[in-house]
Amino acid sequence: MQAEKKQIREKLKQRRNSLSPAQAQQLSEEICRNIESHPWFLQAETVCLYYPLGKEVNLLPLAKKAWSMGKKTAFPRVAGREMQFFQADSLAEFQEGSFHVMEPVGNAQIYQREALILVPGLGFDSQCARIGYGGGYYDRYFAAYPHSHKLGAAFGIQLVENLYPKEHDVRMDGVVTETGVYCK
Repeated sequence: MQAEKKQIREKLKQRRNSLSPAQAQQLSEEICRNIESHPWFLQAETVCLYYPLGKEVNLLPLAKKAWSMGKKTAFPRVAGREMQFFQADSLAEFQEGSFHVMEPVGNAQIYQREALILVPGLGFDSQCARIGYGGGYYDRYFAAYPHSHKLGAAFGIQLVENLYPKEHDVRMDGVVTETGVYCK
C-alpha cells in the first residue's frame, strides 16, 4: 500500500507541476474567489491558511482579503512531528522553516475550536479524502482539533476518483477548486 501511495503522490505531483506559472496563478485566483464567497469564509472569525510551496494553490491573496475584513489569520508552523497554527498579520511576518516552507514568526498560537482551515494537498478524491506529502501533520492536527471546518484547496487536475484512505486519514469537509466546492 505504501508503494501505491508513493505512486499516487508522484502522479499527482506531476499533474500539478505540469501547470505553467501563469495557469497556476489564474486558477489560484479563481479558487480564492470561490473560497471568499463560501459561507464558512464569510462567517469565520479566524482563517487558517498555508504559505504555498512550489505550485501549490496560492491563497496569499485570500489572507489579504481576510485582513481587510478584520479576520484573524494563522499559518502552520512545524516543531518535530507536530504542527500548530500561529497568527500572522502581514506577509512580512514569515521566515523559512521546516521543509523550506515559510512559517509565521510570531508566538500567538491560535486555538480557536471552529476556525476555517484551508488545507493543501497533492490530491483529493470524490469522498473528500486527502493525500499530502506523507508526514501526517494535518491528520494529527485534525485528530486533536476535530471541530474545525476543513476545506481542501486544489486545482481541478488534482481531483481523483478514490485515494483509498486509511482509518487515520482525516477527510475534508469540502474541497475547493477553480470550478467550485465539492463534497459539501
